[in-house]
Amino acid sequence: MSDPSRPDQAPKPHDLDLTGATWYAAPDAPEGPQVAFVDEYIVMRSGADPSAPPLVFDQDEWKAFKAGAASGEFDNLS
Repeated sequence: MSDPSRPDQAPKPHDLDLTGATWYAAPDAPEGPQVAFVDEYIVMRSGADPSAPPLVFDQDEWKAFKAGAASGEFDNLS
């Protein structure tokens, strides 16, 4: 379960039921990042290793991630 002292903290991956999740990936990169929308959370996993623990974002974290990607914040990663 998530930390009760931080009610705004996203749950851990094992706290969410991902069995019925629909995973979205770029059509030309199915082994790249995959995203699912579960309850009010956004879950991201590696298509190359779907059994690895995914990342869980709340709405505000996801908005910040998208804004950073759109502004080129990750363009120089290699």
